[in-house]
Amino acid sequence: MIQLPQAVRAKLPAITLPRLSTHPLGTMRRSRLRIMLIALLWLVFLSAINWVITSQVMKRSQGSSTHIVQGQGAGPLAPKNLDPNQQNLHLQDDKIQDQVENEELDDEFLKSQEEEDVEDDNQEEPEKFMADDEQSDQRGQNGLAMEGGGDCERKNNFVFIKVHKAGSTTTMGIFLRYGYEHNLTFVLPRKTPSLGWPAQLNEDFYIPLKNNAFNILTHHTVYNRDLIGNIMPKDSSYLAILRHPINILKSVFNWCSLGDRLSIKADNPVAYFLEHLDNYAKQLEKVDSPVSLRNFMSFEFGYKSLHAPPSEDEMETFVEAIEKEFNLVMILEHFDESLVLLRRVMCWDMKDILYLTKNAESYDYRRAQISSEEVRMHRQMSKMDYALFEHFNATLWAKIEQQGSNFRDELEHFKTVNGQVKKYCESRDHNEPLKISTTKWYSAFSVDKEFCKNLIKPQKAYDKELKARQEPLYTDNYWDTKDEVAARWAKPKLPC
Repeated sequence: MIQLPQAVRAKLPAITLPRLSTHPLGTMRRSRLRIMLIALLWLVFLSAINWVITSQVMKRSQGSSTHIVQGQGAGPLAPKNLDPNQQNLHLQDDKIQDQVENEELDDEFLKSQEEEDVEDDNQEEPEKFMADDEQSDQRGQNGLAMEGGGDCERKNNFVFIKVHKAGSTTTMGIFLRYGYEHNLTFVLPRKTPSLGWPAQLNEDFYIPLKNNAFNILTHHTVYNRDLIGNIMPKDSSYLAILRHPINILKSVFNWCSLGDRLSIKADNPVAYFLEHLDNYAKQLEKVDSPVSLRNFMSFEFGYKSLHAPPSEDEMETFVEAIEKEFNLVMILEHFDESLVLLRRVMCWDMKDILYLTKNAESYDYRRAQISSEEVRMHRQMSKMDYALFEHFNATLWAKIEQQGSNFRDELEHFKTVNGQVKKYCESRDHNEPLKISTTKWYSAFSVDKEFCKNLIKPQKAYDKELKARQEPLYTDNYWDTKDEVAARWAKPKLPC
């Protein structure tokens, strides 16, 4: 800092600044500051009032919106705008992949997954849970186990058509456990895991029981209502599961190593195969069982004209027959929805439909995109399969919409409970049972080590235990002809 010399500073005149409190300019500034302060306080006060009013309006608005979504709903549960030929068909995320057999799911072939809230006209509090002996009679209308009145008896007699590569091993695991835990009888194969597939059912393929005392048929066989009806009770329910045909094709390509057998070197052999179908016509004739590539699912439902393309009338007649003869056809791409509907159709408990994924595989092109043109090409190969799938996919959602608004609630609860059971059983920490509380759909139950053992148990182990359990029911004719049948019994071909 530069300072002036003392001699210079002594000659400068003294300068005195007036006090702010006494100078006229200071008085004016103080008045202006007071006015500004008062104005600022008023502004803050008015802003606070405005904030309070706005908050109240928003709360009322939000409350009204919540009531509409939860009470009235925004639309049906089913996805919209099914387009089986849409482009860039993607496979689902890893969470849904856990629900498949040998393939993950692909909802983009079906309907849009932007589900809307379902309408709920009943705003009353749900009925309280009743005792078990009363609960069994409080099911739903039309034989559906659901909240509210109507009579519905538990159905223990049923046939399940086990379609290859369609999540059928996981689904069969549910039925094996159900029959085992309820002490029911099965149509069991004599030797291999199937009932003579790809041949239709005959007495050489199964172990006969006295008086045909069967409750359940769930092993692989080709559907024939007359042959199956001859040994199953007349009141049996008929069940099946389907999958989008392009996903079936992908899984078969991996299962049968068709990429190698057809010398396809592409990263996505399925797409390459569909793009060059004409090049593989002669090679396909050498494949042992071309049924695995053409109308595979339809074949398992008894369709025989595999090589000639079906007419519109033939497709309509075939689909109508299946519709008439089956109580429920599930869809793998909507597996949890299918199981909740199954529970209601069969009047079962939620504990009966819990599951763990079985026989799942992984391969490089599993998540690969398939174009709409490639789907169109495959449709020409498997017209009947597409007719089946598209009809019963639509039928599934129509049945779900008929269930009412509480179906969505039960579905979400089932997903939660199944996840808890899966975590518990896979943890191997079974010192204390997992307790599931009572809901409006079922009574309380617990999951323990024994339940987990049955949940995880494979088909081969079930078959062995069930054969031992049912041995006292075997007919005398079985023992007399066992060796004779074994001598002429031919092992069925694989669908490759």
